Formats: sequence, C-alpha cells, structure tokens
Amino acid sequence: MTIHTNSLLEARDTLHKWLSLVTGVIMIFFCFFNIVLLKQLSIGILEAVFGLLNLGIFYLAYQGKTKPWHKCLLLGSITITVLYPFYLADLRAGSIYWLLLLPPLYCLLVGAKRGLFCTILLSFPVLILLFIKSDSESYFSYRSVINFVLAYFLSYAICYLYETQYDKNSQRLQEMAFRDPLTGAKNRHSLKLFFDGFNKKPLDPFQQEEEETRLLIIDIDYFKSVNDEFGHDAGDAILIEMTELLQYHTDNQHVYRIGGEEFLIVLEQYCQKQAYNFAESIRQNIENTIFRTHQQNIKITVSIGIAQLIKGQSFREFLRVADKNLYSAKNQGRNLVHYGAMSVTEVI
Repeated sequence: MTIHTNSLLEARDTLHKWLSLVTGVIMIFFCFFNIVLLKQLSIGILEAVFGLLNLGIFYLAYQGKTKPWHKCLLLGSITITVLYPFYLADLRAGSIYWLLLLPPLYCLLVGAKRGLFCTILLSFPVLILLFIKSDSESYFSYRSVINFVLAYFLSYAICYLYETQYDKNSQRLQEMAFRDPLTGAKNRHSLKLFFDGFNKKPLDPFQQEEEETRLLIIDIDYFKSVNDEFGHDAGDAILIEMTELLQYHTDNQHVYRIGGEEFLIVLEQYCQKQAYNFAESIRQNIENTIFRTHQQNIKITVSIGIAQLIKGQSFREFLRVADKNLYSAKNQGRNLVHYGAMSVTEVI
C-alpha cells in the first residue's frame, strides 16, 4: 500500500536524521577522549572526520536536502568508526561491544533484507579478527567466536521481529484510517492525500489541456427511500455491491467513498469526451444491474458529475466544484451524467 510505504520511508528518514546528529556528537566526544587521554591519534582523527561528516549530514537532513546516498554514507561511517578501533585495540578495550549495535541499525535504516545482507557481510571480517585476537588456550577462541555470533545475530533478530510487528501494526492502522470499513473503498482521508500529492507534482509543459485528471462524483438516487423501504442492512449491502461494481470497471486504487451514498472515481489522462463516455457506461451498468439483497431484487440509478482537477485548488474548493456538478445532474432529473467546466470562483 502506497500510503503505508510512504509512512515507513518517512519514519526511516526521521531516524536517519537524528541518528546522524547523535553519532556525530558521540564521535566528536570520543575523538577528544582518544587523542587527549589514550593518545590514539589515528582513531581520534578518524572519529573527528566522520563525526563532522555526520553532523553535516544532519544539517542537510534538517534543511530537507537529504539524498538517498546520505544514508549509505552514514552507515558506512558508523561501520568504519566501530570496526577500526576493534582492529587496532586489544579485546580487553571493549570496542567489540559497539559491533553489537550495527545489526539493529542496518535493519532499521535500510530494511530487513538489506540489513541482513549488511549484517552477514560485516560478520566475516569481524569473526576473522575475533578469532585471531582471542586467546588460543583451552579453545577460548572458539567459545569467543560462538558467543559473539549468537549475540551479534540475536541483536539483528530482535530488531527484525520488532520492525516486522511494527510494520504489520502500522499497515493495519493505515487500513483503518484510509479505508471505508463497510465497503473497503478508500475514504475521504485517502482522497485528501491523493489531492495533496497531485498538487505537489511538477507541471508538465508538454501536457495537453484535454488530458487533465478528471473525477467522477457518483451519488445513488433516492438512496434514503431504499433504506426506508428495505432497511439499512439492505442499504449497506447495496453500498458494498456498488463498490465492487465500480472497482470492477476501473482501477481498485482509484475508487473512493466520500459520503453516505457518494462515491468518487479518479480518471487520469482522460479528455472530456473520454471521461463523459466512461461515466455514461458506469451509469448504464448500474441502471441495468439488479442488486439482490436479503431475497429482495432492487434496482437503483445514479447521478454522476464530472469535475476537472486543477492544480492550485484547495481540497475544500475542489469538493465545492464537484458537488455543484453532482447536484446539477440531480436537478436535471437524476439518472444522468453532467459535466460542468466551471471555475472555482463560480462556487465560492
């Protein structure tokens, strides 16, 4: 689901931004610690370079200028900064403990599959160094390697399980927030996200005017009388079957339920004539469909208004235009399609 994917990417971008700040500050701190107290000049210089680099990445992220390769650069700087002291120092220095932080960071920043690849890739040089540096007496080297491997991959597994569960819960919440619980169609909140995304797209200077995005606003005629005569259960069944019918004739991702008996379909790259013909085919299909609910055969009709989606409109202005087109169709007798190329100023 696109909405869910975008939210996950935004969460990772936020983590990337603040992680670059935290790691930058920590690296600068250890730079002075290693140079002044431990006299480890090479380690201190490395930490200073990558610390300043990560602070620079944070500044760019804070300014909204993050690039995809910044994330790789951040992970690379953390990996080298952790691995280099482990390579130089004795095991008793404890630098090996920092290596256990890398698998969760890989998983959180680049995802489960890429994170696992990075985790496995890093394990080879680490295990070789660990085996070489370990005391060979009483097979201590083997025990050291085994303990590290278990802790190393367990840290990844814990993060993976957490992120997987978080991903499932987030997707479930997204479905609840942006799907109509009765029909399964997208709801008004989802339409608002589509509208905002449409307005953020750059203008194409080569796009012809007749190929603008258009929307069908569909309203069931006299739906209140259906509820009064057959009951709300029958009305709900009709709404569900109506959604399935609309999704059958168009892209499932472009069907929205924006009101009680009001639906909307997005038509991308449709000229005025194409949009009208499509709307008319929808109207005829619904008119010729027999809705069977609770052993009752019910026939309904719909009124359809067509609105052209224009960049620069607010969401509220767009709905005003759409509603005016819809009610123009109703005022002209219902069970018909109305297209009005009015501007926003006509309905304010």
